[in-house]
Amino acid sequence: MKKGILILVLVILSVFSFSQLKEGQSFCDESVDGGYFPLSFREKVILWANTYYLETITGTKKINGKTYIEFKQAWENKNISMLYLREENGVIYQYEECCEDETIRYDIDFKEGKAWQTADGKGAYHIVSYKGKLKTPYCEYENLMVIEAKLAYGNYKFYYLKGYGYIGATKNDKIISCLAPEIPKRFKNK
Repeated sequence: MKKGILILVLVILSVFSFSQLKEGQSFCDESVDGGYFPLSFREKVILWANTYYLETITGTKKINGKTYIEFKQAWENKNISMLYLREENGVIYQYEECCEDETIRYDIDFKEGKAWQTADGKGAYHIVSYKGKLKTPYCEYENLMVIEAKLAYGNYKFYYLKGYGYIGATKNDKIISCLAPEIPKRFKNK
């Protein structure tokens, strides 16, 4: 049960982890001309609690007549999760296998305070700020978009860097997830 909940949380988190560094851009720097949910990226390393996963684009998939970008999340323990996202008119949609419907992940027109629900109605999101801060073991970020998620398995705040996407998450104001420039040595030595 706990693994299932963790995987679901990570799937949601990963929605925000799609990005690509531009030439000369530091791992910690925002890209002024990029959005909060870029759907192209190089491979990303995402730390979550005491594990990590690698996220890569594997291609596209047509579902209900719509074309989604397919993201593979390969976990340290060899489990694989798939995520399906698409963009239309500045809106990022995630296909939800649970209910064969889409959840809006973000809309470029959303302002601070905007709230919305997941496709199944069991979760709610709300934009807290576009000026958030988050300190990770690798970077001190500023000017982040912060989305609060109230889900059946807990409440989280997800942080997004313009031009880079998802960069971390907190629960009860303690960091539980962040991007890493590479797989940390502590995992390589296992």
